[in-house]
Amino acid sequence: MFKCRVPPFSPTPMALGCLLAMLSGSGSVAAEAGGPIDLFTLCLASLPEARPDRIWAAWSFAPAIVIPLALATGLYAHGLAAAGTASGTDRPPLARAALFAAGIGCLVVALMSPLCRMASTLAWAHMVQHVLLVVGAPLFLALSHPGRTLLAGLPRGLHARVAALGSAAAGPQPHAYLVVGFLLYGFNIWFWHVPALYEAALLSTGMHLVMYASLLAVSLMFWHAILESRRMPGAAGFAAVLLFFTFLHTGGLGILLTLSPRPWYPLMAMRGAAWGILPLDDQRLAGLIMWVPMGGIYVVVALALVARLIRTSGQIPVERQFRAKGP
Repeated sequence: MFKCRVPPFSPTPMALGCLLAMLSGSGSVAAEAGGPIDLFTLCLASLPEARPDRIWAAWSFAPAIVIPLALATGLYAHGLAAAGTASGTDRPPLARAALFAAGIGCLVVALMSPLCRMASTLAWAHMVQHVLLVVGAPLFLALSHPGRTLLAGLPRGLHARVAALGSAAAGPQPHAYLVVGFLLYGFNIWFWHVPALYEAALLSTGMHLVMYASLLAVSLMFWHAILESRRMPGAAGFAAVLLFFTFLHTGGLGILLTLSPRPWYPLMAMRGAAWGILPLDDQRLAGLIMWVPMGGIYVVVALALVARLIRTSGQIPVERQFRAKGP
């Protein structure tokens, strides 16, 4: 039977974690028994925790994750094969194909590799997974510009319908797209770090999938908006400012995690003993990962946008001068 010990230093949060764990039913009993992990399950906290002595056997091949990744990869590969042969299509540069592969690779590491099981056991592993889902994978995928290649991989009838929708929505996006992406991205990150919500997502299959889907979808929107700003007059500087504010609020969340005197996620605090790290130290390491490496990516991309803006700013008056002179 599942037993829960509530330490005297933090009765209320730990009691909540115990309640959530007991509500997960028989899975919690399996976790206590330390039985083998089913490879075809999601990375839930109702399953046995990841242990260092058998971590490389703790992969996850849950169909809800494997099937979408396989479909996206297969569609892109078919699009690569079809590119250049169908009318109006060109084979994408090798660099873009490599970026798409890197994005899919980030998703495989985050959602299928042993890191996924560790993310339901250790706070710092969760943060590494989080960085891959909201920065690594969506940034690589957005940089790869996979739209035309994925479109070329669709069946002919569906290809025509999607192409018609895409042509209607083509062209530079308004500044509102940047603002909406920025707001949704920030809300999404803070929302899924609310302790009760994250711990519920660790125990519920439905919430678990919703968390993954929302993190990835909103992050793709955000990074697409940031990169599209290079095509919008005067938008690159605005995008850099939004990245700076993203660095501030995510860094603030990382600081709160790092400096907190008590664990935010009692359920995880009960699962990481085998790794020889105290719950608070685990949480502090997670906060540092969000604060420094994750924040550093925002700063680097913002500086790249500013550098591009400075480099191209002198070209605009010259072009206008030639237009004014005419033929």
